[in-house]
Amino acid sequence: MKNIVGSIVEKENFFGREKEISRAWELLNDGNSLTLAAPRRVGKSSFAKKMLEIANANGWSCVDITVEGIRTEFDFFNLLGSQIADKKWYESLKNRLKELKISVKDIGIEWESEKSQIYLDIENKLDHRKDTLIFIDELTIFLNNLRKDKNGLDDVENFLEWLRRQRFIQGSKIRWIFCNSIGIENFTSKHKLSKYINTLTDFKLDELKGEEPVLFIKELAKSKKIDFPDDVIQGMLDKLNWNLPYFIQVLFKEIIDLYEIDGEKISIETVGKAYNNLINSTYFNTWDERLSDFPDDEKYTRLILDELSKSKNGVSRNVLQGLIFKRINDEDKTNKILTQLLTRLKNDGYITMNEKKHAFRSPLLRDFWYNRFVL
Repeated sequence: MKNIVGSIVEKENFFGREKEISRAWELLNDGNSLTLAAPRRVGKSSFAKKMLEIANANGWSCVDITVEGIRTEFDFFNLLGSQIADKKWYESLKNRLKELKISVKDIGIEWESEKSQIYLDIENKLDHRKDTLIFIDELTIFLNNLRKDKNGLDDVENFLEWLRRQRFIQGSKIRWIFCNSIGIENFTSKHKLSKYINTLTDFKLDELKGEEPVLFIKELAKSKKIDFPDDVIQGMLDKLNWNLPYFIQVLFKEIIDLYEIDGEKISIETVGKAYNNLINSTYFNTWDERLSDFPDDEKYTRLILDELSKSKNGVSRNVLQGLIFKRINDEDKTNKILTQLLTRLKNDGYITMNEKKHAFRSPLLRDFWYNRFVL
């Protein structure tokens, strides 16, 4: 097993989650489509790849597409068409899309009628008689890109309606897995489009549980042919407290760097040094950058996170409400904004609620935030 930090892992580099795999496969066999409901860095994409691997081994057709980098329906048609159709048909589609793109830009033809026909053509190429698993990664990022186009939410709604229609075709043997680093529930709720995803089964993923975190570290150490004493392993998990594979991997990497580059002996002290290196690193910059997805309320989101980073035990809603109220001076608006932001931050893995207090879900992320933005 290789310690692959931050990238999707497959085959022998995927570890654990046996119970979740078994349950997900059962749901797919029963005809359900899944949305992987988990914060970022939990390992959703790696889990979905594992399900594709299992489906393929059981004779299913598999489609695997990532839509993060695409911005238009043209791009989506092109990407999906390349995966589901024979080469001759796909080349015809590609040429047609290319001509339409030029026509729409330069002549202004009636694109809507053409788009509807292409949606139908793609739909007819999907073989609903055969067991098939289609994985679409980073759907919410694509929807957000689509929202910014000239037709805005109309195109988003049409697209989501088309996806839902595929799931309602009678007797269809196609199952879908949708994966998002930005919560799709947050997006659809904000834009009043939740009805298009309410038939999906939310499949929860969280930290490694039971003996899995210990066994994971031991496997990583074994791959390096290095002995990690039990107290060091426990010290790592005590520091992290939220045992996501990614957090374990980045801490493991920092410990190995100290051992191999600086000649440190692997000990509890090494764990502390590695942890301090992490909270001063760039590993968690994306948690900061993702706040631009809340453009209207980013300043209030940062206000909340700054305050929570100061406390290990958490902060009451009343305290957070007071901070926002000072800037708005409108009680109803304050309550609405705070409720929306706390829900988003919880869904995206920033925070949790414990004993009527809100706190950072991860001590590692909390200490990073405090060092970067408060200290």
